[in-house]
Amino acid sequence: MYGRRPSLASIIMVLAFSAACVSCTKAEGDSQQGVIELAITRPATPQEAVWVQVRAGNLPRGTEIRVSTRKGILLGTVSPFGGPPGQEAITHTIPLPQSVIVNNRVQLRLTVDAPGKPARSPQPGEVESINLVYVPISF
Repeated sequence: MYGRRPSLASIIMVLAFSAACVSCTKAEGDSQQGVIELAITRPATPQEAVWVQVRAGNLPRGTEIRVSTRKGILLGTVSPFGGPPGQEAITHTIPLPQSVIVNNRVQLRLTVDAPGKPARSPQPGEVESINLVYVPISF
C-alpha cells in the first residue's frame, strides 16, 4: 500500500472525515484587508498535508475569489463554475504549502475579482465557509 497514490474516492472520504476533525477551526477575519486567520487543532503528521476548503456562495459570472498568502502569493482560485447545474454553492479544496502554517495558524488573503471592477474583499454570502482539512499524502 505504501508508495501507491490514493484513489479519488478515498481522498474524498478522508476529506469529509477530516473536515469533522477540524470543525473546531477558528476563523478570525480582518475584513478590511480580506485577511482571515485559521487555527488548526493539531499539527499534521508526516503522512498528512493541510489544505484549505473554501465554500463559495453565489458569484456572478466571470467573478472569482483569489486565495493567497498574507504576503500576496497566489495559492489558488475559487470560481462559480464546475459544480452541477442548479447548485448555488461549490466547495473548492486548495493545497497549502507547509510554509504558510506558523504556530498552528494559517493566514490567508481572500480577494474577489469581478470583470471590469477593482479587486476587493469578499462580501457577505460570497464565501459561505472556509476550513482547514487534513489530506493523506504518499511519497
